[in-house]
Amino acid sequence: MAQSFTENVPSLSPQQIEKQRRKQIKRQTKMMLKIEQARRDVQRAQMKIAKAQLDHELASTRLRTYEDQLNKMRSENSDNG
Repeated sequence: MAQSFTENVPSLSPQQIEKQRRKQIKRQTKMMLKIEQARRDVQRAQMKIAKAQLDHELASTRLRTYEDQLNKMRSENSDNG
């Protein structure tokens, strides 16, 4: 079974143990802040992906419309000529 932090370093004074405990808390707090920032970054990226997907769909629709119009114009010209 895993040993606790204080079992690994029995020669430390109570002040040293408290100091190390505070350092550990500070490291954990910094890591939690990094995690929150990473989550926000992921959310922003997902929003950008959704916007890009919508833009792609709109551009594809516009392209198909233009191609249909061109084909219609060509077929009208070939019927007349």
